[in-house]
Amino acid sequence: MKLFTKLTAICAMALFMAGCFDGSNSRAEAPAPTIDFTEFVKTQFARTTDDAQPANVNGIDLSFNDQNNPQAFDDLLQ
Repeated sequence: MKLFTKLTAICAMALFMAGCFDGSNSRAEAPAPTIDFTEFVKTQFARTTDDAQPANVNGIDLSFNDQNNPQAFDDLLQ
């Protein structure tokens, strides 16, 4: 009877553990970090070489932190 109890406990534990690991990834993907639009534009203006490559903006998540700042770009074209 003792062997039967141990086997039952082992089978129960195995079934319990199998239910915990279903092979799916339950972790959410980390969000991509956002890039401040104002800093991005100022960085692009700072690249003044004639052979500078265009910036790849596909897939970039921009944050617009200076929406209420009309002077955000005043220092670029003075």
